Amino acid sequence: MATLVSDVERVLGRVKAEPLARRVAERLRHAIYIGKLQPGEQLVELRIARQIGVGQSSVREALKELEHLGLVVKFPNRGTFVVKLSDEESRQIYLVRSELEGLAVRLALQQNIQGATGHLQQLLHRMLQTARNRDFQSFIDADLEFHQAIWRLSGNPYLEQALLHISIRQFAYYRIQAMQGHTHWDMDRLVEKHGEILDRLEGRTRKSSGKIIDELRAIVLRGLSDGHEHVESGTEKRTRKMKK
Repeated sequence: MATLVSDVERVLGRVKAEPLARRVAERLRHAIYIGKLQPGEQLVELRIARQIGVGQSSVREALKELEHLGLVVKFPNRGTFVVKLSDEESRQIYLVRSELEGLAVRLALQQNIQGATGHLQQLLHRMLQTARNRDFQSFIDADLEFHQAIWRLSGNPYLEQALLHISIRQFAYYRIQAMQGHTHWDMDRLVEKHGEILDRLEGRTRKSSGKIIDELRAIVLRGLSDGHEHVESGTEKRTRKMKK
């Protein structure tokens, strides 16, 4: 009987705690997006719990949710940190992604995907609309969904899982950079390249998927580099003002 009561209490406790943890996760996510919590900054459970007046267990669950979204990274014996990627790390990730995504497209072409690309067309339209509105946040969300749809079309769940594992942190970091105005991507060109991937899947072009993805990678990395130069330039201006 005692075991049954304990089990019930444990279940009820999770039901009560879950919404609170979700609210904590939302507050932390907002703080990350607006720059109150900077990329690379350590997130200490006890400190956060005291700051916002909740239990440490709620913060722990919230950080797990953010880790699942790629917004934070947990290192053994070091702690949890807001995701941060250097240009070189982004290049290394993209090098692996390019190879695996090229494979995903090739495998998708071997499948019977007639009629299965309608969702990709909808996502491409979303990307086009958000690009026109200069809505970077929604653009990146649609971009990730577009790639995930391609991974699923490959018909290989292991490849899909590998790509998600590799990409989720990168997309999360790009989202942070975009929210803070630190990226200068040519969104129209990105839409164009995603359209070429769709054309390849639907047999409207003979251009290799590898070449298209390489061109897409170049646009993204160029945008990140331009964004970093813009941030450094702004920092230099602020420094000069302080010296005057």
